[in-house]
Amino acid sequence: MKYALGVNMSPRGRKQNEQMRGKAIDKITKAALEVFAEYGYHGTTMKQIAQATGFSYGLVYHYFPSKEKIFRQIIDSSLESSINATVMILDMPGTAWEKIENLSDFLVREALTGDSFLHFLNVLQAMTQGKSIPGFLDYVAKKIETFYETLAPIINRAQKSGEAVQGDPLVLAAAYFSFLQGLALLRVQGTGMEKKITPEILTNVLRNGGQIR
Repeated sequence: MKYALGVNMSPRGRKQNEQMRGKAIDKITKAALEVFAEYGYHGTTMKQIAQATGFSYGLVYHYFPSKEKIFRQIIDSSLESSINATVMILDMPGTAWEKIENLSDFLVREALTGDSFLHFLNVLQAMTQGKSIPGFLDYVAKKIETFYETLAPIINRAQKSGEAVQGDPLVLAAAYFSFLQGLALLRVQGTGMEKKITPEILTNVLRNGGQIR
């Protein structure tokens, strides 16, 4: 009995257990990402998530005691990865205006495709349905402000060079990212209009004297 216990508690055994745990959690969150995006936070059930993973109901509960826990993890991951991508792009070499153009290109061409689009939809869910989770809406709002605070200094520099429209950089950053939220909703509507939105149109939200073309 001691020998068996020793094998289970060996470094290799612990490593294998952690790997199995990581794979299970990853599979659950990936499945939940799609379910939440389709049905919304309130419309999603743990049963739906379990069915999407192919796991038993009990196994999903073993890793996540509620759909709230899964949703929180997904939103945390979505926001952190988006913030990191934004910072990385804005840290690239170039003028302030070139950084804004690079960000627009990334957001229009990459941020609303594949899993990135599902993550974006879930963040919108968090913003509109998060009131039922105590303290969650404030948490999400503060995270989203990080996007504004990251872009605002770049806008300020572009204003000084005369390329960006004048005004409060934080307000302009909010307008810029709000445009992207609207673009996501256009895609949900399925009219195809979102395909006509180019990176240049998004950039023109901030352009000094810019026109949609």
